[in-house]
Amino acid sequence: MIPEHSIMHRAIIALCLLLALAAPAAMAATTELHVVRYAADGVTILNETTVDYTWLEENLPVQGDGVTHYYHQGPVFEGDKWNPEEDTNVLEKDMGAVKGTDLKDICDLVGGMKEGETVRIKASDGLSRVFPYRNVYEPEPRQGPMVITWYHDEDGYVPDYYSGMRLVFFADTSTNPYGVHAFGVWDMHECFDEEYWYFYGGEYPTTTGLSVQYISKVFIYSNEEPTGSVYVSSIPAGAAIYLDGIDTGLQTNATLEDVPVGEHTIELRLSGYEAATMNVTVEMDECSRPDPVVLTPLPPEPDATISLKDGWNFISTPKRLMDGSNTFAAIYGSVDTAGHSILLYDGLAQEWKAAASTDAFKPLDGVWIYANEACTVPLTFAPGGPQVPPTKSLGKGWNAIGFTDTVPESAANTLLSLGDHWTTLIGFDAESQEYEVSIIRGATGRHGEERTMEPMQGYWVYMTGARTLAAIGA
Repeated sequence: MIPEHSIMHRAIIALCLLLALAAPAAMAATTELHVVRYAADGVTILNETTVDYTWLEENLPVQGDGVTHYYHQGPVFEGDKWNPEEDTNVLEKDMGAVKGTDLKDICDLVGGMKEGETVRIKASDGLSRVFPYRNVYEPEPRQGPMVITWYHDEDGYVPDYYSGMRLVFFADTSTNPYGVHAFGVWDMHECFDEEYWYFYGGEYPTTTGLSVQYISKVFIYSNEEPTGSVYVSSIPAGAAIYLDGIDTGLQTNATLEDVPVGEHTIELRLSGYEAATMNVTVEMDECSRPDPVVLTPLPPEPDATISLKDGWNFISTPKRLMDGSNTFAAIYGSVDTAGHSILLYDGLAQEWKAAASTDAFKPLDGVWIYANEACTVPLTFAPGGPQVPPTKSLGKGWNAIGFTDTVPESAANTLLSLGDHWTTLIGFDAESQEYEVSIIRGATGRHGEERTMEPMQGYWVYMTGARTLAAIGA
């Protein structure tokens, strides 16, 4: 009686022979490789090249000497199918004394692989196998380098080497009793993660199934996003560059490298200038060069502000204002005056006049302005060193004056330059829209001349005769 397992073994062999006879007659050895490195989407090509066996031999390190034979282990049908002893169906799977190129070196032609990435080895007949980074770049000795072979000692170079280009594992001699370079099934078990094991018939582990023939393509599936670059420039230069809200650490003018393909927002920030943004489209392996960004200077920081209440306001400036920022239009152009004119009072002529938009807002002038709603207006003082303090000629009767200091000061000290020619000082409470309690020269208590005058406020002063008012803090 013939054992059942022997019958099965013979049946499998017969099936293999049948499949071999049925294989397409046109199948032949390949002579070149198309090597591609894909982006994380598996579609975008990051890099690619095509090389033939002659180029590989001439330009990359050659694996194998054409004398040493290399073996893979076929399936083990009896006993332990993993065959840790590696003593079954090994010598029968002689791959020959082959020469070839390390798969790692071939991958490096298009940028290589990184941890977590895979490579697919594909044959011209469509068969393919996938391998992880570790087994390609960090093989254990018992596995050995993964070599795409293009020379066989009996056949010569491809295409005469009829099963080339072929993947052969150049294992060491440490794990088999024959002392040959054999990549066994237990070697596969120990060196590969389970998802990369190969089984004949779905049951019997074998390394011959990893030895892909007729290799024509090497596809690397990377985790990288396709990138390009952007040259960012500004006038003036030196602006910090933010990409999609993140500080790049670079300043204009500079090139941003490795920017993911697609739409991005670039923001430029430079002290003293308004932040500027622009949208850019990055193309793979291209350097986008948008036009230089012309930065807009920020208006100077105000030195002081005047708070306007809803209604009439009686105001003044404590110091000379910067040229270009000292006209009524520049200062109050944004104030809703409800159609009211800005009013000045000429104490010499004892008459009202409307301020022109181009008139300067000067220290010592008391100015009436109507605000339809509460708001603030900035004041920028004139730069530079010491200046001759301003003065204002006052006439007999009522005069509208301004206060020329940035901190409160008593009326007696503020009006010292008027001597005994002033009698009464009256401020205006814009909050209540009423005049304040008067200050009387020489008085004490409620009307006392020691009561303070306030910055940015205007005042009525009654003069018994003409006199020149001098600034105290401008």
